[in-house]
Amino acid sequence: MPELADTGRRIKELRVGAGMTQHDLAGSDMSSSYISLVERGKRIPSGRALKILAERLGVGVTEISGGAESAESTGRVRRLDLVGRLVAARRQWEGGDAEGALREFRALAETESAGRQDDVYTEAQLAIAEILGSLGRADEGAAVLLRMLDALAAAPYAEARLRALIALADLLESAGRVQDGLRYALTGSLESDRAPGTGFHSLLVLDVLTRCAYWSGCAHWAPATDRGRPPAHGVLPGPRASIELHRALDLWDRGAADRAAELLADTVRRVTPAAGFRLWEKINGRYALLLLGRGERSAARSIVERGLVVASVAQEPDFPLWLMTAEAVCAEAAGDPARVRSLGTELAALPDTGRSHEKAAALLEIAAAHERIGDREKAAGYFRYSAELFRRAQAYRHADRARERLTELLEKRN
Repeated sequence: MPELADTGRRIKELRVGAGMTQHDLAGSDMSSSYISLVERGKRIPSGRALKILAERLGVGVTEISGGAESAESTGRVRRLDLVGRLVAARRQWEGGDAEGALREFRALAETESAGRQDDVYTEAQLAIAEILGSLGRADEGAAVLLRMLDALAAAPYAEARLRALIALADLLESAGRVQDGLRYALTGSLESDRAPGTGFHSLLVLDVLTRCAYWSGCAHWAPATDRGRPPAHGVLPGPRASIELHRALDLWDRGAADRAAELLADTVRRVTPAAGFRLWEKINGRYALLLLGRGERSAARSIVERGLVVASVAQEPDFPLWLMTAEAVCAEAAGDPARVRSLGTELAALPDTGRSHEKAAALLEIAAAHERIGDREKAAGYFRYSAELFRRAQAYRHADRARERLTELLEKRN
């Protein structure tokens, strides 16, 4: 009975491709054993049963019964089903069920991976990597993206490759592996320059490249010009602000405080919490620290107070690392050593996972504040801790600066 066997085989292929079990397909009006018999060619499904099975599989009856429904029509139905599952998985993730969403995205990726590199497969793989990163499983996420890159040839899949490279560099930087991230960000920058039609993503490449280059101590490796990239206003405010922040930090480190202040002031005016709370509070906290370094205490205090109010009202889950660091330095400037010590203890107790280079940089500021209030033992401990975190994050030049500050402090004490 070849036709019967073909029908059963098609039903099984469609069921497996949709990530359904025999129980799922059977529903409340059939049994799993009946589906098993149909798939093995042992039972002939009635016309009503075929219609029910086709609806559950998201296809036309003729696709499973051997009719001649057009490939275009069935392909459209199939795509709508996949896109619907993709949207549902993303909503599940946004609703807080990361593990459940991870299972759904993996089922989608497996459905689409057999010789097809379309946008559903791309979105599913990128989502899998991002979820794994958010769960602290950066190595697994990186492995997903590396396999994706291996499967994507540069010519026909330029945009998908670029997105994977951006995601990989960002994942590694977020996990505190800045030099590993820099390697893939540089590759993404080169591929972006060669590939036409990737202008939208070129700003994202520049963002992650600027971040990784700054923390790796190679800020000059990131292009200083935005030629060929989207304009500053109204397009991707988060990446644009992040680029300008890290350019300003490099200027600051090189002693060009006035230029850094000018760039950060403009960025502060243009960026709101809608661009991302973590980025927004970092920009405001860093700007407040820069103003404190220039002796503008009143302006810095105003930024910190306003920022902490916004953080409290918004009830953001992210700890306001840089606003709290700036508050500690404000307290030092105001002659409140107890507050400096309290905030230093609170910041040092934060987890070392994630962007450990950010925590290291904050501890460097805390150590300097403790040194200024005369608590040299605490200052030395924070300088050591900062240097170690920078080393772990592959931010070796920043680690050297922290060790230099520690050496200077110990020499003064001796």
